[in-house]
Amino acid sequence: MKPMYDDGDLAAMDPLVLMKNLDHVRMTSRRLSYILQQQVHLYTPAANELRQRIDSYAEAERQIEAEMGRRQLRV
Repeated sequence: MKPMYDDGDLAAMDPLVLMKNLDHVRMTSRRLSYILQQQVHLYTPAANELRQRIDSYAEAERQIEAEMGRRQLRV
């Protein structure tokens, strides 16, 4: 899976921008999960695409949280 953010870009982000990006990836991941649960049959190609997008956003969330931990920022 291709990371959504480059590590250098994350390191250069202002803390406020970093927190806003974290909020964005969390909300988007949860919205996509809701769509997957409510509207898409479990075995369709569309469901597989949604799962991949959710995984991508979950990975971005992990990256941002790791950078915030490195900087010792609190959400």
